[in-house]
Formats: sequence, structure tokens, C-alpha cells
Amino acid sequence: MTEETVSKRIPVVKNLKLLGDGTQGVLMGIVCKSCGEYSVGSPAFCPKCSSDELEEVELSKEGILRTYTVIYVPPPGWNGDVPYTLGQVTLPEGPDVLTEVIDCPREEIKIGMKMELVVRVAGKDDEGNEIVVHKWRPVR
Repeated sequence: MTEETVSKRIPVVKNLKLLGDGTQGVLMGIVCKSCGEYSVGSPAFCPKCSSDELEEVELSKEGILRTYTVIYVPPPGWNGDVPYTLGQVTLPEGPDVLTEVIDCPREEIKIGMKMELVVRVAGKDDEGNEIVVHKWRPVR
């Protein structure tokens, strides 16, 4: 009898929570119960008031493109296409997310455009699990 291997989808960053079958996701952040400041990730203390009264929250899946640049020389370990567009998306809660902008020709990218979070497969690990990352694309 052979054991069937079931592959999983594994986020490359801790703050990406996959939903349902793993084709969609949401970024997790924190909100400070003392001052109401939102942050991306999971700091131990509020970056604004230093309180440790933090609560994990799901962040918005849409935001506004504040700035972008085109990367022609990728960092070590980059497995994607080159050149690629790196954008800073501001979420309605306030924090910024730095990530790749996809599904938009560079000549059509505009600062101020509405963006949405998407999940993409970046590769596979040694066990055959899909490694997934978050990216942003223009809202259609």
C-alpha cells in the first residue's frame, strides 16, 4: 500500500493568512488597543505609543498605490521575472505594504490607482508543497 502525498499551500511570510483552498488570502496585522495604530506584521510593542496591548486583525485587501519603481537587478534568491515593478500600497487602516505589482503593463501604472491583494504560487518546496506569496494588482 502506498501512501498518497497531499501537497499544501504554504505562505512565504507569516502575516499572509490563506483562505479556503489557498487561492485567496489576507494580510494579518495588529491594532493597538491603546492608541488605535495599525501595523503590518506582528511587533511586540506599538510603534506609535509603545503599548503592548495589541490585537491581531485582518487588514484590508484593497489599497492605493502610493509609489513604485522598476527593479532591473533583483535581490539574491529572486525567482520571478526581471524587470519587475515594486510598489508601495497604502491600506485604508494606514500602514504601507511593499510588494510586487502584477497584471498591469508598466506604462499603465499610475500613482493613486486602486490595488487589490492577490495570492500567487512562487515555487515548490522539497516536499512538493506550493510556496505562495502576496502581490498586488489594479482593481478591475
